[in-house]
Amino acid sequence: MLKVAVTGGIGSGKSFVCHSLERRGFSVYDCDAAAKRIIASSKEVQAGLIRAVGNDVFAGGTLNKAVLAAFLLQSEANTRVVNNIVHPAVAEDFIGSGLAWMECAILFSSGFDRLVDKVVCVTAPLEVRLARIVSRDGISKDKALEWINKQMKQERVVELSDYVINNDGEADLDEQIERVLVELNHTTNKLNNF
Repeated sequence: MLKVAVTGGIGSGKSFVCHSLERRGFSVYDCDAAAKRIIASSKEVQAGLIRAVGNDVFAGGTLNKAVLAAFLLQSEANTRVVNNIVHPAVAEDFIGSGLAWMECAILFSSGFDRLVDKVVCVTAPLEVRLARIVSRDGISKDKALEWINKQMKQERVVELSDYVINNDGEADLDEQIERVLVELNHTTNKLNNF
């Protein structure tokens, strides 16, 4: 089974593309949702976070997001520590899910690209992304830009991907999604014919 990831920076609209895939009958594994679920339910992950961050990270048995966020913002090293606890659990969960499609914002920086055969990158111009984030999250344009700048550059993600979907609000998304599905189907048939 060909495994495919949908990625793209914040505000690019990758979740919208994944919802379009789901309407076509494809089940998509959401890495963000899975990470939240695993942090809330895995005693092993919780113990790792308590060792790394401190007892305050779980107040009354639930994740204290403010404590975790403050720890993450202190340094890149802290981010790596948390990622080394959470990412392996999410990777294992994806493998165990049996799903072929994955939505992952940080596909390349997390190393999750090794879990898939093909990558679809969803892109949008910076101004469009900023407007979407400001509208969706009710934050300032400067804060939205700060979030964008913390992620891998869109141009680099495009270089590393197999397919690109332009989600600028004007290009025909359905047509682009169908084209990618046809090409993936063609690739699968070629792989199966060897």
